[in-house]
Amino acid sequence: MRLLDQAVARDPHFLLAYCQLARSHRLLYWFGHDPTPGRLELAHAAIQNAVRLDRDAGEVHLALAEYALQGRRDYDGARAELELAQRTLPNNADVYFWYGAIDRRQGRWSEAITDFAHAVLLDPRNVHILVEAAGTYTALRRYPEAERLLERAVAVLPDSSRVRISLAKQSIYGRADLGPLRSVLSSIASGGPTSAGRIAAELLNWAILARDAAAAQQAVTALPASGGGMDQGNFRAPSEWLVAVAARAFHDTAAAQNSFLAARAIEEKLVRDQPEYAPAWSLLGQIDAALGRKEDAIREGRRACELMPLSRDAFSGPAMITDLALIYAWVGEKDLALEQLALSEQLPAGVSFGELKLDPQWDPLRGDPRFEEIVASLAPKDAKQ
Repeated sequence: MRLLDQAVARDPHFLLAYCQLARSHRLLYWFGHDPTPGRLELAHAAIQNAVRLDRDAGEVHLALAEYALQGRRDYDGARAELELAQRTLPNNADVYFWYGAIDRRQGRWSEAITDFAHAVLLDPRNVHILVEAAGTYTALRRYPEAERLLERAVAVLPDSSRVRISLAKQSIYGRADLGPLRSVLSSIASGGPTSAGRIAAELLNWAILARDAAAAQQAVTALPASGGGMDQGNFRAPSEWLVAVAARAFHDTAAAQNSFLAARAIEEKLVRDQPEYAPAWSLLGQIDAALGRKEDAIREGRRACELMPLSRDAFSGPAMITDLALIYAWVGEKDLALEQLALSEQLPAGVSFGELKLDPQWDPLRGDPRFEEIVASLAPKDAKQ
């Protein structure tokens, strides 16, 4: 971003640099690294500079569409800008990519599949497009199709840890098979402490799912002193949360309490500063559930669902429902938990078979016939026979 700032300082007429600068600021906002109005305003200012230079340029309309979608969740406005962009960028893969991104947020899943397929056809070696197209299939629980796209992405970028991990996770989601992810993580971690540190959050998550206490402790040791955490959709959960979940899973009550309190301080500040940020409310609710703050936890989980209902976001909204189910489970409201979980099971981008089968976070519901029925309904077809 510093180089982009230098570029527009040297050449105030560098339209594409302004578009890229807007994109960089917007991504920091959208993915939760800096979800503040100030960051969004920086993106908007860069776009306005591009508009000043050439309001009719296709690249400017594309940047306006991206901002409308990820800055304001204005789907109709984003679609209108894409239609204008398409007039001068008729075979631009990004145009179809963003149509797909809008369609899946609006729950238009068939259209999203078609849009992403067109984007892949136009730019078959674009790893970002391949990964996001795969993510649409993952949301629809069509894991083999997601795997095929991710295999193509790995073929283009064989050294990308992110893509290799995404591919391996499909086996967890669809089959509750931890083997592929274990192999990939071991391969990456063999590069030394720096490599292991970069994937420490993933190593910890695997250890929790595998219920491997020794591996979890090793992963905690590898976590960076600062800047750690784990991306969950367009939200970044802090390392303190991951450590707390691991301690809870392995029945270290004191360590869990301390880490949950540390995570709570982070999320409480975030919701205070960004009161409309649904993922932070959801995580705060889970933390409070773990800390025994039942009323607060339920209120916060419900608030997250209110801020991001399915009508507003059919792609990220189901995660709020799944999180609310977990909150209910942790505070002893089993019937309410199963009610939300049954809804999540029916939704694209809802809970997966592997999550329910493996994750100790769902242990409070294990053994209940209603929970086991939900797990069985998500099992791969060959496992149901």
